[in-house]
Amino acid sequence: MKILSASQLADLDSFSCKEQRISSWELMERAAGLAYEEISSSLESTSQMIKVLAGPGNNGGDGLAIAYFLARDGFDVEVYLVNFTSSRSDDNQKNLVRLKNQSKCKIEDIDEDSKVPSFNSNDIIIDSIFGVGLNRPMPEFVQKLIKSVNKHSFKTIAIDIPSGMYMDKSINEDEQVFKSDLTLTFQTPKLSFYLPDYSDFIGEVKIIDIGLSQKRLSEISSEFTFVDLNFTKTLYQLRSRFSHKGTYGHAVLIGGSRLMLGSVILSSKSCMRSGVGKTSVLMPSRGYSALIQHLPEAMIIENTSEEFISYKKLDFNADAIGIGVGIGTSKDALKALSNWLENSKQPLVIDADALNLIAEHKALQRQIPKKSILTPHPGELRRLIGSWKDDFEKLEKIKNFSTKHDVIILGKDAFSLCVYKNKVFVNSTGNSGMATAGSGDVLTGLVTGLLAQGYSSLNAATIGMFLHGMAGDLAAKETSQESLIASDITNHLGYSFSKLKD
Repeated sequence: MKILSASQLADLDSFSCKEQRISSWELMERAAGLAYEEISSSLESTSQMIKVLAGPGNNGGDGLAIAYFLARDGFDVEVYLVNFTSSRSDDNQKNLVRLKNQSKCKIEDIDEDSKVPSFNSNDIIIDSIFGVGLNRPMPEFVQKLIKSVNKHSFKTIAIDIPSGMYMDKSINEDEQVFKSDLTLTFQTPKLSFYLPDYSDFIGEVKIIDIGLSQKRLSEISSEFTFVDLNFTKTLYQLRSRFSHKGTYGHAVLIGGSRLMLGSVILSSKSCMRSGVGKTSVLMPSRGYSALIQHLPEAMIIENTSEEFISYKKLDFNADAIGIGVGIGTSKDALKALSNWLENSKQPLVIDADALNLIAEHKALQRQIPKKSILTPHPGELRRLIGSWKDDFEKLEKIKNFSTKHDVIILGKDAFSLCVYKNKVFVNSTGNSGMATAGSGDVLTGLVTGLLAQGYSSLNAATIGMFLHGMAGDLAAKETSQESLIASDITNHLGYSFSKLKD
């Protein structure tokens, strides 16, 4: 699913109206009607007080239409017209006239000279002040209004996008954004929803398909893609009935050190669950018995060191190699990593301490094989690319690093980002229960296994990111986010793959 800019969304709206031979007001009516259905289905009774904050633009027009539908069906509605300009859009004005003439809901004007209205803790607040076109700080009186709402524990709903949120930049420290429990956004996801800078304002997101032109949507080029189940299905390769273990590749996992043997075992088990034909493991020799006990399906590559990994030229062709989990940052690990980077003929999956070593020893960056997949968590990413002032600068730095070294960056976060040069893939799966030791090791093994099966580096990283998050979601539903451990993610990978084949 494409993630579009404000101007692209406006173009899509306009084209859809022409293609479908409807007015912009009729499109607004359709969108507002679908949003109303979502809102009304979540309300406990018609006696709940609903207060709609409506601006003078088209986002406010959506809010006025929703207020009309609610009042028509017996809900108790009050509307506050937030007049930050004296003019109204035509569609907004049309909905305001209908609301005044055909409903009995209370309508009150708010401007810079007005006192901030009071709200009750059990009110439901619907925000439709500013939409996706906001490109500068909101007027001070609007910010005061939103600050007042945010201070109290109302149930809050944002229409399309919370007021105060930008589509293409982060807010300053002194700016307010409407804190929404539920965001009902139209047709396509918005990038800001999935970035940490705006994490406090989004709540649950529901994407409402309002029937915009699929023809035009397919023609619009976007560097941002929302990775959902439907998109991932387009990348997935079905297995052949007439196949054997050689068909699905040979993956090698290199990791572990004296006190971190579990990491490579977790990674290896996840790799085996990826569908790969064979998995071999190079780890400190003191971990051999543990590996055999926990994963008898894996093969062991002999290592000369009992405590750390050491470089060894493979006497077989590996289809993919994952390196870094649990290797530590010792001189032994550095020497081994440098040799693996220099002598690898194919892309690697690079994680954990391997990333920290690459960040500390800049010369290693020139040795990274092209199209390798780097899987940093936020701390590792900061060490790798440097600090950033906000999420949008972070994105630019990731893209620059990816372009300079011709690598894929899979940045692990609440909503992970897979970046290759100027292409950004935003993950839709995952939950806070996955913030647990070993979760990243599981991802590394999964992506390495997919890469070994013949997926391109970008597709292996993207599919792996999605399946990893989905497995975490399925595990959390079965137990809880609090009790989730990394092994639970691996144990639910099979169910994730089944979803791709539904």
